[in-house]
Amino acid sequence: MCTLLFIISGVNPNSSSLSGGIRFVSWNVRGLGHVHKRAKVFSHLKSLAADVVYLQETHMKPTKERLLRCSWANQIFQSTFSSKARGVAILIRRTVPFRHGSTVSDPNGRFILVTGHIHATHVTLLNLYGPNFDSPTFFRQIFNLLSSLADTHVILGGDFNCVLDKHLDRSTQSSQLFNASTVLNNMLSSTNLVDVWRLCNPTGRDYSYFSQVHKSYSRIDYFLLDSKLMSKVVCSSYHNILISDHSPTSLVLDFCGTKQQGNWRFHPSLLSETSFCQFMTTKISEFLETNDKQDVSDSILWETFKVVMRGEIISFESSLKKERRKRLFEIETELTQLEQDHKVSSCPSLFQDIIKRKFEYNTILSSQVTDQLFRIRQKHFEFGDKPHKLLSRQLRGLQASRAIYKIKSRSGEILISPKAINERFKEYYEELYMSKSWGNISDWLGKLDLPKMNDAAREALNSDITIEEVSKAIKSFPNGKSPGPDGFGIELYKKYSEKVAPLLLRMFKHSFHTQAFPRTLYEANISLLLKEGKDETECSSYRPIALLNLDMKIFTKILANRLNGHVGSIIHPDQTGFIPQRFSFFNVRRLMNIMYHRHWGASKIAVLSLDAEKAFDQVEWAYMLRVLEKFGLGEQFISWVDMIYRHPSSSILTNQDRSAPFFLHRGTRQGCPLSPLLFAISIEPLAIAIRNEPSIDPVRLGNIKHYISLYADDVVLFLSNPERSVPVLLDVVRSFGEISGYTINWQKSEFVALTTNLDVDFLKVLPFKITDRLKYLGVTLPKDPKLIFKLNYLEQVEKLKIDVEKWRALPISMVGRINVIKMVSLPKFLYLFLNLPIFLNKQFFKVIDSVVLPFVWGFKTHRISKVHLCKSKLKGGFALPVFQFYYWAANARTLAYWQEGYKKIKSADTPPWVVIESGGVENSSLPALLFSSSNSRTKVNNFIVSNCVKIFSQIKKGCGLPDTSIHTPIYGNHAFPPSCLDASFDIWTQKGIITLKDLYIDRQFASFTQLQNKFSLPASHFFHYLQIRNYVRQSIANFPSLPEEGSIFTLLLSSPDSKKLVSGFVKAFSEYLNSKSDFLKMAWEEELGLLIGDEVWERSLCMIHSCSINARHQLIQFKVLHRLHYSKTKLHRIFPSISSICDRCKLGEGCLTHLFWTCPKLYNYWLNIFNCFSDIYNCTLEPDPIIALFGFSSSLLHLSSAAQTTVLFGMVIAKKIILTLWKTDIVPQFKMWLTELTALLHMERIRYILADKLSNFFDVWQPFLDHVLKQSPI
Repeated sequence: MCTLLFIISGVNPNSSSLSGGIRFVSWNVRGLGHVHKRAKVFSHLKSLAADVVYLQETHMKPTKERLLRCSWANQIFQSTFSSKARGVAILIRRTVPFRHGSTVSDPNGRFILVTGHIHATHVTLLNLYGPNFDSPTFFRQIFNLLSSLADTHVILGGDFNCVLDKHLDRSTQSSQLFNASTVLNNMLSSTNLVDVWRLCNPTGRDYSYFSQVHKSYSRIDYFLLDSKLMSKVVCSSYHNILISDHSPTSLVLDFCGTKQQGNWRFHPSLLSETSFCQFMTTKISEFLETNDKQDVSDSILWETFKVVMRGEIISFESSLKKERRKRLFEIETELTQLEQDHKVSSCPSLFQDIIKRKFEYNTILSSQVTDQLFRIRQKHFEFGDKPHKLLSRQLRGLQASRAIYKIKSRSGEILISPKAINERFKEYYEELYMSKSWGNISDWLGKLDLPKMNDAAREALNSDITIEEVSKAIKSFPNGKSPGPDGFGIELYKKYSEKVAPLLLRMFKHSFHTQAFPRTLYEANISLLLKEGKDETECSSYRPIALLNLDMKIFTKILANRLNGHVGSIIHPDQTGFIPQRFSFFNVRRLMNIMYHRHWGASKIAVLSLDAEKAFDQVEWAYMLRVLEKFGLGEQFISWVDMIYRHPSSSILTNQDRSAPFFLHRGTRQGCPLSPLLFAISIEPLAIAIRNEPSIDPVRLGNIKHYISLYADDVVLFLSNPERSVPVLLDVVRSFGEISGYTINWQKSEFVALTTNLDVDFLKVLPFKITDRLKYLGVTLPKDPKLIFKLNYLEQVEKLKIDVEKWRALPISMVGRINVIKMVSLPKFLYLFLNLPIFLNKQFFKVIDSVVLPFVWGFKTHRISKVHLCKSKLKGGFALPVFQFYYWAANARTLAYWQEGYKKIKSADTPPWVVIESGGVENSSLPALLFSSSNSRTKVNNFIVSNCVKIFSQIKKGCGLPDTSIHTPIYGNHAFPPSCLDASFDIWTQKGIITLKDLYIDRQFASFTQLQNKFSLPASHFFHYLQIRNYVRQSIANFPSLPEEGSIFTLLLSSPDSKKLVSGFVKAFSEYLNSKSDFLKMAWEEELGLLIGDEVWERSLCMIHSCSINARHQLIQFKVLHRLHYSKTKLHRIFPSISSICDRCKLGEGCLTHLFWTCPKLYNYWLNIFNCFSDIYNCTLEPDPIIALFGFSSSLLHLSSAAQTTVLFGMVIAKKIILTLWKTDIVPQFKMWLTELTALLHMERIRYILADKLSNFFDVWQPFLDHVLKQSPI
């Protein structure tokens, strides 16, 4: 058997001491019942120098566990089953510094899970024996078990009884991969676990099991390791198959490696501490009073301020932690005594004291938890328990993308040492950021006529920075972002903006005077993100994100805010990246129009997509500054940019290691607010040079010359006569690269010939990849438009199926699954909907639903119609996406450009694709196609336009919209032939009668005299008036009154650049959902024997999502109102053998009303809860099923909104307690409710802290807390 060694030479894999390493051995021993067998096994384990042993198939009865005791193992953990089957055990050598935490034992003898610490590392040891049949359910169970763990390092080993790779893990070939293997592979990718041996033997073969029956070998025994532990791996190996038919598998981990001390970072949760805020206010004032002197420069004052404040914060944190630890110890001691006393005497006051102590304990712990949650980021915590375990999975997935546990050295050797990985990246980026420019910048730029910033814009860019701009920049940054090297977070800057902003402004002004910023402003950390689909072992596969210090980010944000408002005046519409009011789908739509246009005659047409290498990272600063000067941005502004790039340095962050800093000499930092705009300006001269080069022939379409399309560094070129254009183009790009640093990977650049008449010999010598499809901005565009659907939409459906199968094992609620669809799947489809305007029929969306809905329901019976899940949250639903609505909305948003573009078709601001599409219609116009009858015929010569017309016809039919709208244009309307034949109607347009709506005055169709008076129409146009009146009478409903057409047509007339226009359309389409819930209200009325008012019902639905931040609580309320729980009567109807009688009282029929309310066993439970709230708010709150079940009743209106919030939350928890005991005969108790509610308040408190609204928490909950704690103060 082969042994794999990792970067360690001269190591004996069987040595008992590998640089302080601990040897883990996993072995299926096939029974340890016989004394001789045990002796052989333990002898062999000794020879392997095993420290931690995972044994499978011990075949031990529970009464025989003592047989595994031996002299060298002092900690033994077992899960037994019988003397003939299963059984697993973990044995730990005495010398291993393992401190036991907890144990989870499978009663079926399949797994044993042990948590604890090895040295300072928290570990979870999980030993499993997988079923010897295809059982994906077992591995889903393991997945659920792992998902409940947090802040630990999993070491999973055992006999899995299935292969991970059907080709490499078997000695004989098999085309079948069992479902268990598929689930296991999905689990690995989702949980950030690594098959250690396979990782470093990607194509190697070794086996752990020999089948006597099939005479074949297979690898079914593994160690799966948390990727965060990969840096601790010393070696992994399979040993000889002896004693058993399985080989021992070993793994050596070194837990003694020194850990680099992390950088300090501010914990925003401190701002919720009143004492801290007062402390900081005092310390800032003391600092300024002591140090703000005339002989201290503003730059030194700022640097000193940061150093002193960091020290003060660290001091405060240390003191606070000591106080908390002391108080926690005191509470634990008090609780121990109180609980002992309460066991003897069930005195209510003792229970009250226990509740008080536990609440205080949780409150202190909440402060510590909040720190961790801030690292997870606020928006993830806001999902609360929606996908509690999903969130864990998402975070581990994020860590998986950032944990770099192997990288190739310059020579191609695989490095796994954290220090070696960090050094390799430092080496790579230090070389990448070295200047390599050698061309003459002035000569190259001197040949171009670059547009100049106008005087007003230049003056705005170069004016003095104001305190208002500093404050605005501080407010603009979102909370929860990773800080720079100095560790300060934006939350602190925001809290003390009145103090910080003036100091920053003074420092900026002093730096302008000295032409250099203080040293720390130039520092940054570089965080690395793996690009999708890239080789994780290549340094070039990672995107470097610069984590700047906030003071520098604030300054660059100020410059970016200024430049943002004017950059569009100097950047051609061909560039859409990072320019306001320009979008990526402009580029895709333009490319599609050119690719799918019929190019007649002898034209030779091609498109070329350039693959730029590290474009942002290779911008030469001397070139960039010269370009800014040529564009006329102004001396002061350019000086500021020059200061930013005067002495920048960076350190590489990998696996919590931080490299030594190194200086940068080129590149725009990804993570700097100003960088995108600087890059757009820097690449613009290339576009200008290409447009100005007479030997490069553009594609002429829509009366526009199409040369180039850019989205930041993604460049597509449109070429006529490629034989003549390409050689010149190559020269232009190469010469530009010499001065700017711009580098093209020609082998990865793609060339698509759109006509068939290109010279074959010419194509053979091109340095590009010749292809029949273009991958551009995330979509695939084939030459044949019929393949768009297959290569994009169907491919995305297949990816969705794969994702759903992977997510199937996620232990999350229905709400969590809906959120997965909304957060992960919907954006991918929406991107396609926005960029690829092709007609999709209803069947396509049924296919999506056939994948999504089973997943949402957990692959169980669908208990209610989809429309109730799709309702908005205000209507009591969960806003499950209706994919067809998003498809309609995305296309309707782009169609709004047709209306907008028609108004200014000759304007330079009109997107080129709109101009092309307007030219693809004969005897009509784009708005006329939208708003007039779809039955009328006109000639459309554009593939995209014809698809858009079909899409909008589908929208009108689906929403019951009229064929002809009052927004239909009069002139150039194919459905009104006179407007296309008689130019007189153009006069009407010029006079202001543009659409049919303009013919109405005071909501009535105007007479000719009224139109004459308002628009000055000549009397000779009376016949034209009669023509248009006849057309309106036939086409528009309610003639002569102005009809109501709803919001969809109105939205189409909105500015297409409007924010949230897509969501506006989705909301409008959702109004057409038939989601009435009257049948549910009637069912409750029938069972309760009460009438439920419509207002109460609607408000109860609306309050589902305000009952708690916790999504599982919201789901409880949703299920109760929608009657989704299985009652005894419902189960009896499905399974007649099941009794319909209530399990608790054994008296009444177990309908939902009985199980939640009328059961006599629940009387005291509900009475005590209502009495509790009556005491809290000093009122009489009679037990009411409407309040208990729905959370709202008119009888609560006399209470404050805060009190209503508390009652609603309390009722949800009351129902939660009942549901916890749903399948038992145990009677819920008031104490259970009070304990649960009190325990949950610390999570509520965290929520308010994260929102910086702790005072609101006390506004809501103080009366309840006073009631619970009133007997004696804490």
